[in-house]
Amino acid sequence: MAALTALLLIVNRKRAPAMTSETFNTGDILRRVIADGRLSPEAFESITGIPRDALTPFLAVTPTGTPGMATPPAILTSDQTLRLSSLVAQLTAGFEIDDDERVRGILETLTVQFRLTSDNISHLTQIHAADIELFIADPATVSPEVRYRLAVRASYLLNAIGNASPKYVTQ
Repeated sequence: MAALTALLLIVNRKRAPAMTSETFNTGDILRRVIADGRLSPEAFESITGIPRDALTPFLAVTPTGTPGMATPPAILTSDQTLRLSSLVAQLTAGFEIDDDERVRGILETLTVQFRLTSDNISHLTQIHAADIELFIADPATVSPEVRYRLAVRASYLLNAIGNASPKYVTQ
């Protein structure tokens, strides 16, 4: 969920304030991801733990309902639907985000959601706190080597913290 939080922070910052009724249809997007060869059904099964015999009928359903609120029949559990929707959003919209903005989003998630300070991040990543602060203010002021190390290490740190964090479980 931490990665999704970082993605939402970045996407929301870039969006225009106007609301749209554009439908996020997980099934349609997932069909395109598979058809484009970005991931196979086997990979989705391995990543999500959702058996292919559950995923196949989900992909065959055309949702009905109010535009903007795609509501396929309950083929998957609510937890499976949440995880699949999150993954599909991250695999599609997430790659449209500039790399520096992505790292800023990761740092914001670490500081806002997980309450780490720049000093905490510095000690954990072995990157100077001043470089972290400079990157947050303006990534271009930091050398490419430091930007690379910060991207890799902050991403790793977010993953490690996300793995240890309580998961959102629906009943």
